[in-house]
Amino acid sequence: MAMPRIGGTGLPLNLSGALGSQLPFPNVAFPASFAPGVAPSNLVSMAAGNCLLLPAGTYVVTPGGYTSLQFLDPVVGKWTTVNADNSFQMFHLDSDGTNIRLANLTGLPIGALITNAGSGYTNGIGTAATGLTITPSAGGSVWVPVVGGAVNTTVTITAGGSGYTFPPILVVQAPPLGGIQATATCTISGGAINAVTVVNQGAGYTSVPLISVINDWRDNTGTGAILTAGALVGSGTLTAMYPSQTIGLAGYGTPLTAVPTFTFSPASTTAATAVMNFTVTGLTVTGGGVAVPAGSTLVCGPTLVAGTRAANTAGPISDINLQFPRAAWITPNISAGVIQAAGNVVVDGGLFQAVPTIALLNSTGVAPTTGINITPTVGGVSDISYVQPF
Repeated sequence: MAMPRIGGTGLPLNLSGALGSQLPFPNVAFPASFAPGVAPSNLVSMAAGNCLLLPAGTYVVTPGGYTSLQFLDPVVGKWTTVNADNSFQMFHLDSDGTNIRLANLTGLPIGALITNAGSGYTNGIGTAATGLTITPSAGGSVWVPVVGGAVNTTVTITAGGSGYTFPPILVVQAPPLGGIQATATCTISGGAINAVTVVNQGAGYTSVPLISVINDWRDNTGTGAILTAGALVGSGTLTAMYPSQTIGLAGYGTPLTAVPTFTFSPASTTAATAVMNFTVTGLTVTGGGVAVPAGSTLVCGPTLVAGTRAANTAGPISDINLQFPRAAWITPNISAGVIQAAGNVVVDGGLFQAVPTIALLNSTGVAPTTGINITPTVGGVSDISYVQPF
C-alpha cells in the first residue's frame, strides 16, 4: 500500500474526526464530535503506565521518545514492542482495532532475567498450570511463569541441502499460546548448511518444534536442507517469566522508582532480576564537586540488567532485547564551580533496564578538584505522541 502524501499546498491532511473516536484503555472514549469552531487534535499525551489502543483504520504514528509502539502477536498472545530504540521514527500502519497500541512503559518492569531456574515445578504456562506464583516486592505487577519446554541447543542437520548461495532463514515452529518463541540461525559451506545456532531456546513447548528452511531473497538455487531439533530441555525449571498481558497495562503494575525483587512459591532455588524501563527523572546531589567547569554535562550511559542467564531459559527475547537502552543527558546547574542540588535540567532522561550511574563530561577536559557524588532518580514520565488518521 502506497503511503499517502503528507501535507503540501492544496493537499491538507484529513482532519475529519482526528482522534474523535479513539478508545484508550481503560474504556474511556474521546468525544465522537467536537464543538463548532473547536479543532480536533492529533496529539496524545500519556502518563507512565497508560496505553492507547488504535481503533481500526490507517494511521501515521510518531511515538514519543519514551512511548512504545506495540503489536499484538496473535500466535503467542503477547504484545511486542516494534520501536525498542524509541527514535521518533514515523510509522505508517493499519490497525484492525485490536492489534496495535501506544504504551508508556516508563517506570514499569517489562521482563526478567532468570539467574536461577529452580527445579521441581510442573511444566506448563501460567500459575494455574504450573502451581508457581511469582510475587514482586512492589508495584503490584502480575507475572506469568513458564516452566519447561525449552528447545535444545543441539540441532541435527539431517540434510545440509545444496546450492545455497546465502545462509537461509530458519523459522522455528511457535509454542502454544503464552509460550516464548525459539529462534535459530545457520551458516553454509560449499552451498550446504554446515552449522546451526539456537539464538533463543524459547519456553513452553510441549513437543519438539519443526524448523522451516526459507531461502534468502537473493537465493533462487538453494534446496534440500532438513533440520531436526533435539529433545526439549528444562523440564521442571522456570524457563521464562513475563508480565501478564491483560487488558491495558494492568499486568505491569504501577510505575516504580526502584527495582523490585521477586518471591517464588514454591521457592526452590529460583531467582530472577526485573528488567525495568526506567528513565532519569532528576538528580540527588550530595556532593557537587569543586571547580566544575562551566558548560559541563552530566551523562548516564546505557545500562543493561546485570546478571548471568540460567541455562535453558528463554534468552534475549525475554530479557535484554525488550528495550534498547539510551543514554541520558542532563545540563547541571553550576554555580561557583559547584553543581547545585536544584535547577538541573534533564534534557533527555534516556531509557535504562536498571538504575544507571552518572558521569561528568567536562567542557574543558579538566577534572574537578574533588569528587562528585551525584545519583540519578529514576521512574516514569509523561510523554507525547502524534497520531494522524487517514
